[in-house]
Amino acid sequence: MNKHHSKIYVSYKDGSKPYGKEVVLGFAGFFGGMTSPVYTDREGVAIIGHESTGKADIYVGGKKVGSFNTPGETVVFI
Repeated sequence: MNKHHSKIYVSYKDGSKPYGKEVVLGFAGFFGGMTSPVYTDREGVAIIGHESTGKADIYVGGKKVGSFNTPGETVVFI
């Protein structure tokens, strides 16, 4: 069971919402690593469970698209 959850809102630049896109968080540092992949729902939302906190890079479809402080919520455009 994960201690923390972060919500990533994924959107295409035209405003449409991608369905089924793989989203992963990557944490740096000694206890860093990658989360298990989560896929966006029909609204473009991915809720990712994780143990680590602090700055994380956001990967959508294997490409880095941003970073933010976890746990929390953010919007990324692809």
